Formats: sequence, structure tokens, C-alpha cells
Amino acid sequence: MTFVETNQLSKSFGSFSALSECNLEIVEGKIFGLLGPNGAGKSTLIRLLMGFLTPTSGRATINKLDCYYQSLAVRQVTSYLPGDARLDRQYRGRQILRLFTALRPDGCMQKALELAEFLELDIRCKVGSMSTGMRQKLAITIALANDAPLIIMDEPTANLDPTVRQQILGLLKRKRDEGKTILFSSHILDEVETISDTVGFLKHGKLITTVDLTNLRNNHRLTGSIRQPLPAIPESLADQIKLIQESGNQITLEVKGDILQSLEWLKQSDLSDLVIEPARLRSLYEEIHPERTELKK
Repeated sequence: MTFVETNQLSKSFGSFSALSECNLEIVEGKIFGLLGPNGAGKSTLIRLLMGFLTPTSGRATINKLDCYYQSLAVRQVTSYLPGDARLDRQYRGRQILRLFTALRPDGCMQKALELAEFLELDIRCKVGSMSTGMRQKLAITIALANDAPLIIMDEPTANLDPTVRQQILGLLKRKRDEGKTILFSSHILDEVETISDTVGFLKHGKLITTVDLTNLRNNHRLTGSIRQPLPAIPESLADQIKLIQESGNQITLEVKGDILQSLEWLKQSDLSDLVIEPARLRSLYEEIHPERTELKK
């Protein structure tokens, strides 16, 4: 069942289009990773889903509730972590957890305490004396210490070291296994690829494509040397083999699905030094954002 859906959703600020005609579906019980560089429109999309912004045109629904006109009902089924979460600096961590878990009918202080212990978060400290990373862990604890069917997180692993990032990804996987639906945004390819079932690519406010990672993992990228021009790809393999790059005697191909048929043809193509790797998000990202070949890992 589709739990989150947008139809031609757009948001403009004057002449600037922050999000344009976005059509998106997120299936219940799955993790959807929203990928794109800063300024791609990730936060705008999320704020529209939460009802914080008025759509210029189009519509968004969560659990069949209109995100703008029924925003209160939407928030009752959603746990949201903003990208710039700010907590009262005068409160201690434990007080903050008690406050936020009490605000929701499905909030659970015991679960919050368990999460804080797992993340090695000292909740005796005042928020004002916590490091940036500690405050982020506190905000994540708040977002996960409830039973909301939908979890939306905007850049949840920002300001966290690699070990804690992996812990957070593990917690999101556990929530997915409990049947929760998760939407999270990031510009870190590896973490999106690690836990997502589906990934959407945003660029300049447009949703360029969505990718089922199960299908992507069945694809392969081949690189090698060739001493003569690559022969024409046979018609029977035209939908399966794609020439990505040819520079000098170096060639890069992408093969979809069963690789054995393609290897039979490649044997006749005088390729040498052949390297075969599973296709990854990086190759697709570089096609969509050729100007951004270096991203955080």
C-alpha cells in the first residue's frame, strides 16, 4: 500500500522554483532515501509533507490525509526530525526526553532511555553544554521514542561520527522491520545505499528518477581496455547493455540483469583487463550530477 504520495507537487518562492511537479510514491513498511546535494529540494519536499509550507500547486498525502489541509492529523501519524533541530538549551537531556515523550500518545519514556543508553548519550547534561553531535543524538532519540507509523528524517546523520552513523542506520532498519515507513534525506551515497529499499534523486527541485535498489544490485558495471572501436551492440542486447564512457582505449559499460549473455558478446569485442563490479548508486548519481563527481562517503 502507498503510504506517502505526491501529485505534481510544486513550491516556488517568487521566481525561484524550489520543487517542481514532484510525483512520488512511498510504499508502506519500506525505507525511501531522498538523495541530492544541498539545494536540490530535499528539505522543501519534507516541509511540504509536514504541512509547514503551502504548496504552490499540486498535492501531497500521507496515509490518505492531505498534508496541508489535514496537517494536524498528518503529524499525529508522523515522527519528524528536522535538519536543523533546536532544543531548549536550559533543559537537561532527561527533561527534554520526558517533555517530548509526554507530548505524544504513543511516546515512551522507557524507550527513550533505552535509545539514549544505546547511543551513549549522557542525558544528565544540559542541552547547552552538549556537543553538536550529542544534541543530534538527543534529537534522534526523541524522533524514535514513539510508535508513529511514519518516520521522516532530514539529514539525520549530520554532525555524527561514522560509528554513530552506523548505529542510527541500524535503528532505522529495526524500525522498518517493525513495519514502520521511513523517509530520510541525505547527500551521503553510502548510507542511502546501505539501508534504502527505494531511492529518489532530486536535482534543482525536480525528482529526476526513483530507483528500486533490489533491481540496481542485479546490474553490473564493466570497465576494461579495448584495442579497436567497440562493435555495435547487438539488437538482442540493446536493452541490457549501455555504453557509459569511451575514452582512448578505456571503456565503461553498464549491464542490466543476467550478465552471462553480455559476456559472450564481450568475448568477441577484444576487451582486456576487464573489471566487473556490482552497479552502485555512485554511477547513477554521476550520470545525474556529472558536475559533482566527489561526494562524501
